[in-house]
Amino acid sequence: MPIFDDTTTKRAKKKHRLDSDFSQAMQKAFWEELKGFILRKSTRLLPFDDVKEKLDIWFVQDLGIQTISIDSIVGSEGRYRSFTRHFLPLEEDLRDRWKKVAQAHYFRQDLPLVELYKVRDAYFVKDGHHRISVARAKGVRYIEARVYEYECDVPLSKEMDLEKLAIQETYHQFLKDTQLNISRSHSRLQLTLLGGYPILMEHIQAHKHYLEKKKGEEVSIPEAACSWYDNVYMPLAIAIRKNRIMKQFPHRTETDFYLWMIQHRHQLINEHGWKVEPESMVETYARKYSGLFRKILGALKRFFGLVRY
Repeated sequence: MPIFDDTTTKRAKKKHRLDSDFSQAMQKAFWEELKGFILRKSTRLLPFDDVKEKLDIWFVQDLGIQTISIDSIVGSEGRYRSFTRHFLPLEEDLRDRWKKVAQAHYFRQDLPLVELYKVRDAYFVKDGHHRISVARAKGVRYIEARVYEYECDVPLSKEMDLEKLAIQETYHQFLKDTQLNISRSHSRLQLTLLGGYPILMEHIQAHKHYLEKKKGEEVSIPEAACSWYDNVYMPLAIAIRKNRIMKQFPHRTETDFYLWMIQHRHQLINEHGWKVEPESMVETYARKYSGLFRKILGALKRFFGLVRY
């Protein structure tokens, strides 16, 4: 007569399988954290409260039940320290709850819908962290969720991390000061490097000073920003678009290129005289920095995490 009956054996196997699944998930979390450390790239979820505070987002509406890509979930309300960016568990205390959800997943039992906050193209977990973690571990790519939408004046995407959030915080402040998102609603002045927006503000302040001398009266920052955008930024941006030069710099933006061009212009002025046309500036810069050596160097930097995006 067997010591253990079939029911006991099945229960033991099931318990072992659930424990094994959780342990494997934690092991993957360790390797994800190690890889992030080596590449100097954050592997943590974004805190939703920080996003609310830094970007002044506001609630818009309940979007109801939607099917959401798990890859687009970038943060959490309250549990951002418990899981990696890929929702792998980081704490042993999560084991029991994680196993219960995994068991329900194995037996195809219905679970409550997860709840998410939507901010532009990024999502944050309100409720259902373990359900998302288990689904992700099982290779599920999409999940049903009740979604609550928040609005924001700067773009957010699934690539958002802490460094990019800091950049978007300065972009948000830049838009508050200049009102360009209102007066020039079609403008997309996205930068990929922290510290760029204060430089843009310096350009606008200099343009403000120029306008005040020309008009003999005080000019507001929003008014100066509009004039700067129309008369300084756009001529160079049009030259950049016309030459399709950004294809050679896929990890940067048009506004990044504008800043580089302004820095490069001083060198061109010294070499060729005070008047340099925007189109010739773009062509000169492209010839100098789009060679094979620099492309290989850029690829190596991206591979080793020295250029994150």
